[in-house]
Amino acid sequence: MKTSLFFSLLLASATLSQANPEIATIIDQEYGAATSEGVVLLQSPASAADPTQWSVYARDPFRQGELVRAILTAEKSGWAPKAAGGGTKLLTRVPPQVIAFNRIRFRSSDALKIAQQNAALAKTNFVTAAYQLAANATTGAPEWGLALNGTDGNEVGFIVISAETGAVIHQQWDNGLASNVPGAPVSSPEPGSKGERAADNVRRAARNAWEWTGDTGLEVGHFFKRLFKGGN
Repeated sequence: MKTSLFFSLLLASATLSQANPEIATIIDQEYGAATSEGVVLLQSPASAADPTQWSVYARDPFRQGELVRAILTAEKSGWAPKAAGGGTKLLTRVPPQVIAFNRIRFRSSDALKIAQQNAALAKTNFVTAAYQLAANATTGAPEWGLALNGTDGNEVGFIVISAETGAVIHQQWDNGLASNVPGAPVSSPEPGSKGERAADNVRRAARNAWEWTGDTGLEVGHFFKRLFKGGN
């Protein structure tokens, strides 16, 4: 489906900071409402600033149980969509709910600021973030999952932020600090204690819940390697 002149002007006027809810509009204009209403996952490569490329995964409106993928790339004129395949093997796990873009109040740029604030409180530094947006399986609320990487490319933290309220739902850091209670301060249990093992299980479950592809292409740090070496 060709983009209309009106939509081209809309893209030209869009800025990168306006890239999140508008993704549904772009997909709608390019591939139709049936596809845009079936978007289940957004992913971006790691970047130091707001992403300039998104992978958009949506339910195939014509083939039950299959997905279609589009790549949106930032250009001078706006976001350029390109079809990038379909089928049943695009993701190893598929988010169970579609993303309600009209519920997004906190964009990727807002999520990055929140991650930076919480990293400072956890005394952890990161230089890049890889973004994912998916709906909460229970509430349907859109949530950001940010994998935070250090200077060596290793993952030093992971944080889940509500795209609707900005609340931090979960956070974990390579220094052992973690919180699975919204608004609660991060803490670290005693090494080797039952509390540490329980915390490890919580961190493992929270991180695995965002492994839609089975291989995010990210190098993970020693802390996360320790978490995952025992399998799922």
